[in-house]
Amino acid sequence: MARTPIDQWSGERLQALRDQGLSYDQITERTGLTYSQLQNRLYRHRLKQREQMEAQQQPLPDRLLSLLTKHKRTGIGLDELTDTLGVSRRVLMAVAQDLSDQGYTITEAGGALLLVTTVEPTTNEHTDDWDGRRVIRFGVASDTHLGSKYQQITHLNHFYDICERESVPTVYVPGDLSEGIYSRRPGHIHERFLHSADEQEQYIIDHWPRRKGIRTRFILGNHDATHIQNSGHDIGKAIHIAREDMDYLGQLNARVYLTPNCILELNHPLDGAAYALSYSLQKYIESMQGGTKPNILLNGHHHKAMYLFYRNVHAFEVGTFQAQSSWMKGKRLAAHMGGWIIQVTVDREGTIERCDNTFIPYYKVIEHDY
Repeated sequence: MARTPIDQWSGERLQALRDQGLSYDQITERTGLTYSQLQNRLYRHRLKQREQMEAQQQPLPDRLLSLLTKHKRTGIGLDELTDTLGVSRRVLMAVAQDLSDQGYTITEAGGALLLVTTVEPTTNEHTDDWDGRRVIRFGVASDTHLGSKYQQITHLNHFYDICERESVPTVYVPGDLSEGIYSRRPGHIHERFLHSADEQEQYIIDHWPRRKGIRTRFILGNHDATHIQNSGHDIGKAIHIAREDMDYLGQLNARVYLTPNCILELNHPLDGAAYALSYSLQKYIESMQGGTKPNILLNGHHHKAMYLFYRNVHAFEVGTFQAQSSWMKGKRLAAHMGGWIIQVTVDREGTIERCDNTFIPYYKVIEHDY
């Protein structure tokens, strides 16, 4: 009787021999494997079995998310998913919908499910129910980078105290609520005290200022978007669900019609620092065609503070609530800490007549403010 080739002795077949009561010496003699080869194959087989058993004990949504993450480049077929998870297609799609409700973008195409991990800059439009008020007031607090060791959450709370005291009903946030996870940037891990999307998301839910009568309306920035790129998780959706006072307006850009004739744009650009504070605002406004410009532009990302009136646009670099990080210091980038309180006066048709603004600066860096 011909001996089975060594390569065909899988860990599963070897384990079957052990289950029959054969000793290691008997198995090596029968298979032609060395003692070391036998031990290695049995170890890998048992490790795989343990991992599969642990996976089976995970909640179904976690198991589905793990599979989608593993195949995030190509997606995974519905039939393969139902077989692997041991569920019907109806249950599978219900679980996928539950994950979508939690902030994961999952699409179905060509009989497969795909976890979307790309961020596409789009314009999201929202229309307020204008009641004819002639004076509209709002605050702006951006680039808080919660989860960073350089966050300034004490100053952020103080700013909200001012807004509450002055009856400011809305605070707009043009992105980067979270520090995000830049896996490709050397040293970034040392700048964070929170290291996952779930941790940063929950911290925002638990610690973002709550003030009676104030709504926070926000977009995601490039740091927030790293959670989408790494794991397909849009933290904006989860924050919006968990916090009734926080409205998610979209990724990177959103337009809000404060009145039929007054557009407020929140923008989180993807460019870097420029030689002049006004440069990014100027070039962005210059790129807009006539008739498409907003009336008010809130520009995040740069951690700078300034006001510019250009081409009939009231434009703001909105500042930050993060102190200068070690990375910023190395790049010689200053951080203008603070937020804005803006008051817009409109006519009967809702067209801007004047724009008054005040920047609330914070000069002192609070160490370990987390």
